[in-house]
Amino acid sequence: MKDHIEYNGVKYEWLGQSTVRITGAGRTVYTDPVALDQNPPKADLILISHHHVDHCLPEFIIPIRDENTRLAAFHESYLKYCVQDIKGVRTVKIGQTVDMGGITLTGIEAYTSRGFHRKGEGCGFLIEFGGQKVYFAGDTAKIKEMEDLRDIDVAIMPIADNTYAIEMDEIAEAVKVIKPGLFIPVHFTPMDEPEPEIKGELFFSKDPKFYTRKADPGELLSLFDGTGIEVAVLKKIGRRTG
Repeated sequence: MKDHIEYNGVKYEWLGQSTVRITGAGRTVYTDPVALDQNPPKADLILISHHHVDHCLPEFIIPIRDENTRLAAFHESYLKYCVQDIKGVRTVKIGQTVDMGGITLTGIEAYTSRGFHRKGEGCGFLIEFGGQKVYFAGDTAKIKEMEDLRDIDVAIMPIADNTYAIEMDEIAEAVKVIKPGLFIPVHFTPMDEPEPEIKGELFFSKDPKFYTRKADPGELLSLFDGTGIEVAVLKKIGRRTG
């Protein structure tokens, strides 16, 4: 287990939950920031896939935002919740492609057949910069829309949730459909951390004790034998408050 991986000149770090810092080509991108490390670099772009407390908290936007930072989310209400000043922010709808300061974004469907991730409430993002196509899935199960993804270099995808609507084996099958060069599993509590406090009311609170259930991404490795897909099991380097 390592604290980052570099893929064709782009660096990927997992800070916790679905927060990944992507650095390359003079750009720094954060996905769903709810965990940060010490003295994090400012963001060129911040992505917010949906409104749940484990993906969108304003206190993690402030330290990585300056006057040049852009933000993108599926719904304007998510942006208003996570930021006080909406300068430099915009929404990205499903299938819409926009230029965010030299980084190209496309909104991708994200949902589960049960649980808290209904179709139309959140999204994933196709991120293109530094010569790479990165698929950040948001919170999603394996869905038919993934069959339309092409030439993905890196897939960042969840492997657990709190209602068993996102299952590791099913996500592995989805990754095999997408065929990225590199797969980075996120959205889980590491096995060496305390059990998260899973309570329904916390979905709509800012309680920092809320977290996704435990999972061991090491179990994925054997599932990709012979596929040519590299799996990066990264060490969590960020933390939450509280």
